[in-house]
Amino acid sequence: MYNSILEIPFETAAKYPGRISHQFRTRSGEEKISFADFTRFIRVLTAGFGRLGIKKSDHVGFFMNNRYEWISTDMALMALGAVSVPRGSDTTAREIQFIYKHSDSAFLILENMKQLHDIIPVFEKDDWKQCQKIIVLEAVEDEDLPKDILKMLVSYAEIISMGEEALTEDPDQVERLMKEVKKDDLLTIVYTSGTTGNPKGVMLTHRNFLQNVEANTPRLEIDPEKAERTVVMLPSWHVYERTFEYCAMVCVLTIVYSSAGRFASDLLRIKPEIIISVPRVWESIYQKLIRAMSEMGFVKRNLIFFFVKVNQVYLSSRHYLKGCYIRLSKRSVIRRSISWFYHLLLFILMTPGHYISRILFKPFRDKVGGRLRGATSAAGSLPKYLDELFNALGIRIANAYGMTECAPGILSRTFDRNTFGSTGVPFDNTEVEIRREDGSPADIGEKGVLYCRGPQVMKGYYKNPEATAAVLDSEGWLNTGDLAVQSENGEFIIVGRAKDTIVLMGGENVEPEAIEDKMKESLYIDHAVVLGQDQKQLSAIVAVNEEELMKLAAQLKLKDSDIQMTGKDSIEHDHIYEVIMKEVNQLISKEQGFKPFEFITKILPVKNDFSIGKELTQTLKVKRKYVEEKYKTMIDKLMSETEKLRNKDKKGKKKK
Repeated sequence: MYNSILEIPFETAAKYPGRISHQFRTRSGEEKISFADFTRFIRVLTAGFGRLGIKKSDHVGFFMNNRYEWISTDMALMALGAVSVPRGSDTTAREIQFIYKHSDSAFLILENMKQLHDIIPVFEKDDWKQCQKIIVLEAVEDEDLPKDILKMLVSYAEIISMGEEALTEDPDQVERLMKEVKKDDLLTIVYTSGTTGNPKGVMLTHRNFLQNVEANTPRLEIDPEKAERTVVMLPSWHVYERTFEYCAMVCVLTIVYSSAGRFASDLLRIKPEIIISVPRVWESIYQKLIRAMSEMGFVKRNLIFFFVKVNQVYLSSRHYLKGCYIRLSKRSVIRRSISWFYHLLLFILMTPGHYISRILFKPFRDKVGGRLRGATSAAGSLPKYLDELFNALGIRIANAYGMTECAPGILSRTFDRNTFGSTGVPFDNTEVEIRREDGSPADIGEKGVLYCRGPQVMKGYYKNPEATAAVLDSEGWLNTGDLAVQSENGEFIIVGRAKDTIVLMGGENVEPEAIEDKMKESLYIDHAVVLGQDQKQLSAIVAVNEEELMKLAAQLKLKDSDIQMTGKDSIEHDHIYEVIMKEVNQLISKEQGFKPFEFITKILPVKNDFSIGKELTQTLKVKRKYVEEKYKTMIDKLMSETEKLRNKDKKGKKKK
């Protein structure tokens, strides 16, 4: 379809020059950009960056949040053949330094001056020597900057001025450069958290992204002639959002930039037809819906719950008749036929209720704008209760799954085949296998590690051949590190993560090892296991040093009986808990370089009886799955108590 990602906006602009490509808020109001203006801005930035000295194969550190200038810069760097190395503007200074240095970047693009001030104490002499220019979008005059930094500093206003001048001299620059771009050219290096505590640089090509654009765009079912709109809030550097924006250009979709705080109001204001999202978004909307339902009268509330159930049964039966269901064992033809007729009967019986529910649930659909015909949810598993509820209300959500290393798509449902609880089927041109530990193929319903192969699989990790070899074999098969099962009908269900990376409900990826290592700086903590997969926030099991525990008990003037272990060796004393929790909060904090979503909100203190062969490996590393299984009952209780406390706090704030 395309030879490079760069071709997409220019081909769309040729067909739909006046259609709005981007919409966003500015200090002076709402601004709308046409595809013709968008592509011209790409030309200006390309010419400006080129005059500054950025050229083919240069690596460019690029730290900016989602906004119109992000995607424009992304395209301009592609035109020059430069390799973008993106992250958000909220990236810590230490992480910026690591990514910039490790990626061999020669140029640095920042969103604002605060980022520049933050990195000055962190960047080393060699880092500055490596840097040719610092380009700041929201640059202001600053006399406090060191002179050598000021010499390198260039504002976007200057880039645009240089670009306008250069464009008059060479108006066909982009067309000429576009012919030089090849599918297998390195487009970007995206750093993602790794098991060693340092991020790994995923090398992605035009081909990797083109596979996702060509395979995923049809699943979005967007008609270019209808001038549909979407509201986005995820960071543009994240491959999930980035690829969606490329797909949006193909479909002539208007992208409206929003933020987490404005997202709900922007849905009502913009009334989008399609969005991409993460589970946390639907959890937030769910809470508002449940709160609204609880304020209704008894009859109306129960009527709604009744028709929600009716529509769930209707949709499940309709899916089943299409062959969309989850069955983790093979059945005979007779049993499948009986089930088919059973669901046919349910479908007929529930059809009147389905049409009533369409009318009854319109106010709920209006909460997300009223025009939303579909949404995809990825970057974490969508809980089945959210899946069933929103689809029953007429808000179609299709689950999707992928990873940075696949730019990102591997599996997804479609709006037409939207099986509750399923992760979906492979994208076109994508092979997927579930394998046992010995590498042999798993049977239907048998849990194993998911492997995939296709044009979207990365080239490898930048300057990390060992990590690349650990996940990518000579035949092109990628070990995703995730656990999955396959249904009788060929659908796949992701059931867990074999690797340690935690994905929160908001879609944030958390590498637990760095947090655990930091927690162990406390004298009280010998081992720590961070928890939080598909949760809102992180918790942790902490194995407490017994000697230090006794000292603390003496300081607090506690008796031995006051700190006796209960259950499976958990330590249950308020004063002990408060002291250890205070230490954890001091260690895992913004001041220590951690982001808010990496903070620990609750701990489960246990006696340190970890031993080699059980909780520990031969090299004294904690066996995470073993520990989680051992303390499963207490972990479930901990998560439940955390949720109750959070709800209680919300009610208290509401009363105030």
